[in-house]
Amino acid sequence: MKYTELHRNIKIRIITDFFTDLTQKSIIPFMAIYLSVQIGAGWAGMLLTVNIVASMIVGLGAGYWSDRIGRKKLMVIAQSMQVFALFWLAAANSPWMDSVLLTCVMFLLSSVSSGITMPIANAMIVDVSNEHERQYVYGLQYWTTNVAVTIGALMGGLLFESFRFILFSLVGLESLVTLFILLFYIHETMDKTYLDKTDAPIKKNMLRTYGDVFSDRRFMVFFTATVLAVALEFQLDKYIAVRLKSEFSAQLFSWDITGLQMFSLIMAINTVLVALVAIPFSKWMGRFQSGSIMTIGMCMYTAGFSMLAFSNWAWLLITSAVLLTIGELMYAPVRQVLLAGMIPDSDRAAYMAVDGMSYNTAALLGSLGLSIGAFLPSYAMAILYVLMGLGALVCFRRSLRPSASQSDLRLRADAS
Repeated sequence: MKYTELHRNIKIRIITDFFTDLTQKSIIPFMAIYLSVQIGAGWAGMLLTVNIVASMIVGLGAGYWSDRIGRKKLMVIAQSMQVFALFWLAAANSPWMDSVLLTCVMFLLSSVSSGITMPIANAMIVDVSNEHERQYVYGLQYWTTNVAVTIGALMGGLLFESFRFILFSLVGLESLVTLFILLFYIHETMDKTYLDKTDAPIKKNMLRTYGDVFSDRRFMVFFTATVLAVALEFQLDKYIAVRLKSEFSAQLFSWDITGLQMFSLIMAINTVLVALVAIPFSKWMGRFQSGSIMTIGMCMYTAGFSMLAFSNWAWLLITSAVLLTIGELMYAPVRQVLLAGMIPDSDRAAYMAVDGMSYNTAALLGSLGLSIGAFLPSYAMAILYVLMGLGALVCFRRSLRPSASQSDLRLRADAS
């Protein structure tokens, strides 16, 4: 499988998603600091929570309507909102204006735009890919996302505090180019044959649609697995970072290393490994069964995080960083392939919208882990991580087997 052999929409989406991720990661991680300084930590936390909730709600609505009126229209609307929001974010932080209120409002609008785009973009990839291609596509997408996150964090770190106008102008220009690409180069991918039938899905209201999604036992087991697995990832920059800062100090090659420096080294190992091996690794994994890859990957991923939870030996921490990265490289693309294979064609974007909620739920668990870690010893947190990882693995393995409810949903979709 080669990049040039992929469907045109997939090739374009991978490129535009890269720049969209870069835009988000150059802004979002630093907005918490900005808002805390400008309006206080309490109000900042409330605003960030509102942004997450608003993104979840509009994502559900976008998923529903995307399965009824098509992908492209909503993506163009969402991207137009993003361009508008970034323009006024730049204006609100320019040499001619300094408005905290306008910054907050436009940041919320930018989050809403992203909430609309995510489930639709994911559904679009499933629309035009087959099972053979998806392992490679999701491996490539995983690589571009991680590289974008790294570059975005670097841009934000260099520009956000002192050069926000330049930063918002750059990402606004990127967003405008993405809108142009969506308008003139992306084609509609939804299979409209469902809408031409007597009992077309558009006649099913939103509550019934998401009722069917949440009653799909196989998908909800998969959802639970995703929450548990991703919640481990969110522990890295929360409990693990805090623990290393307070507990760790050691020598490595005769150099004294602090806990924060060790955390930075772990992040660097993760970034470099992903950048170097993600694409060839995804090709190599294509020859093995999904169940085997998922089992081995989740075991390595869990072992890596559990050791990071309690160890203060530098070389074991470095080994853990390698283990969890390789484990994530194995399980994450397979997770996407499994998701694409289990959702019914008629409600793809709706399922993708609910899947997106799993990341927000995992983020909340990540924050909760920091609070729990204040009361539990490090070895107890390691045991908790093992239980979470094993729980995720068991649920992923169970979701490999189609359930009766899944079959019923597919039959209802075929009959409609």
